[in-house]
Amino acid sequence: MSDKTMHRMHVCAEAKMQGDFAMSEVNDILYEALIQGREGQSLIPEAAKLGGIGQRTLYDYCSNPSRTVSVHAIRGAFAATQHPALKTLLEPPGWRLVQVQHLPVPGSNDLRTELEDVVIQASEIMGILRRGICSGDSAATMRAARAIGQLETEVAELRRLFEDTITGRK
Repeated sequence: MSDKTMHRMHVCAEAKMQGDFAMSEVNDILYEALIQGREGQSLIPEAAKLGGIGQRTLYDYCSNPSRTVSVHAIRGAFAATQHPALKTLLEPPGWRLVQVQHLPVPGSNDLRTELEDVVIQASEIMGILRRGICSGDSAATMRAARAIGQLETEVAELRRLFEDTITGRK
């Protein structure tokens, strides 16, 4: 990864934390990811298809810094390139993008059961922390960290089942 790309990722991360981006920076990132150094091998067609937008529109976003880039263009460009600066634009601070096939598969097809799993896991974390604070046990921190990881898995399973339910996928 070039120093210029690293600098742009840093600028994007800072701008995201402050809640503002210079659109010309986003346009430059799109240009770099999709066109720059790819003589005759532009990824515009693939990114446009993946983003559900027109190729001409995507070219305009790359070449015209006054154009406000749509999130569909950024998503399509990231899907086509996996460019780290585009990923930075899509991820809120403290989050990470995960491909659907890498999400945990729910243990059941029942939303109530999956929600109960989340509540049980959250209760276990509270108990671990309460006992650790009362006893001054430093190992409780490690147990809590493992339990929080399990809670994240349970929440991901619930989210996936919920999304599958509302979109009609099973």
